[in-house]
Amino acid sequence: MKKKGFFIVTLMIILLFTLNVFADSIDSASNYFASDEDVNISKEILGDIYSVGRTIKVNDKVEGDIIVAGETIDINSKEVSGNIRTASRILNINSKNIKNITSVAQNINIDKETIANGIYVSAEKINFKGSCNGFYANGSTVIINGKIDGNLKVNCDELIIADNGEVTGEVQVYSPKEPITNSKISMSDIKYTKVDNSKNENELKALVGFSTIISLLASLILGFVIYTVSKKFFIRTNDLLIKEPLPVVLGGMASFILVPIVSLLLFITVVGLPLGILSLIIYFIIVYLSPVVMGIILGRLILKYKNPYLQLFVGILVVRLLSLLPMVGAFVWVVSAMIVQGFIVYESYQSIKYKENRI
Repeated sequence: MKKKGFFIVTLMIILLFTLNVFADSIDSASNYFASDEDVNISKEILGDIYSVGRTIKVNDKVEGDIIVAGETIDINSKEVSGNIRTASRILNINSKNIKNITSVAQNINIDKETIANGIYVSAEKINFKGSCNGFYANGSTVIINGKIDGNLKVNCDELIIADNGEVTGEVQVYSPKEPITNSKISMSDIKYTKVDNSKNENELKALVGFSTIISLLASLILGFVIYTVSKKFFIRTNDLLIKEPLPVVLGGMASFILVPIVSLLLFITVVGLPLGILSLIIYFIIVYLSPVVMGIILGRLILKYKNPYLQLFVGILVVRLLSLLPMVGAFVWVVSAMIVQGFIVYESYQSIKYKENRI
């Protein structure tokens, strides 16, 4: 796994969730909810823990599951009776009686006091010192320095079975390099499959190139459908962007920032949960489609008096190609999302105002 990928995932988690949108609370089912920059849980929890934050620490017994996301997660409970599910940059676990651990991170450290049933992890570096009944990992460097009373299956760049490493079941390794083993385990005990990284990289490049072409074609087809169904909307948007750009931009910025926050707030209310889920789904659909819609708008601005379908083709192609660039792409996507949401907000406002005036 590459650092860049983990950094982007972690950054998105932090940006989306490390907002102090609701205080610590325990519901009627004894589940604990917390969101803050720094979350420190130092009391026994009888239900599940749901938490997001920059740093999250769990220091006491948990009867249920721990489902958390953040930059750094430390779970030092004496006992976790349920499952641990996490997404983070750094994860440290040192707890007993865990059902299963399912985690994605950049660095994962499972300390020697940890006892779990199954462990399913993906990280750049994984250091395992505990005990479990099955260990399944995907990463760059995987260090086994604990006891696995079952099977070990690893897909990695490098596997190190250290001095205290012990595996009673089957060992399967997929790696470009042979595993480094201790005196207890020899290569004859391991089902080793050599992986050719250069071949995989070439296949990946070919797949990415093919996927890019398919993505562009899909955007163009989608653009034709959207334009055909919503011609009047695009005629109004072009006039509006020229005459009144400020309301569109400000409305788009407000919508882009506030809608996810309001949706997350609705998540913590029983009545508002369906509406929160629906609003978040619609929000991400709009964000996903925004480069296509922005391409149509841009094409109509650049080629004012040309064929509308030529405008559409050129505009979408320009925006989508820009969105594929490493550094520029994210900026193009965000700006497109803001402007498109700005049009939707402004049109909705005008529609409501028009109906009020008629009444």
